[in-house]
Amino acid sequence: MFDGICEALHRELETFDEKFSNGAQMNAQELDTINKMTHALKSLATYDAMRGNSEDSYARGRSRMTGRYISRDGYSRDDGYRRY
Repeated sequence: MFDGICEALHRELETFDEKFSNGAQMNAQELDTINKMTHALKSLATYDAMRGNSEDSYARGRSRMTGRYISRDGYSRDDGYRRY
């Protein structure tokens, strides 16, 4: 998801990498720009991961039938079963 945005950010970061690999000094504005771009990439990756797992998260947290909390292996916390 958002592949075009991620690719554009990667291209811009590669441009900065080439510039600084050739010995150029980084100024505060460039550092701020790089920080924002890498933060955007991390945020998009997190969003994508969370969106991909959103269908499973409810089933692992609460039973759809009873509303009670259940563990990942399907045992209810209310039935006396405890995992150690």
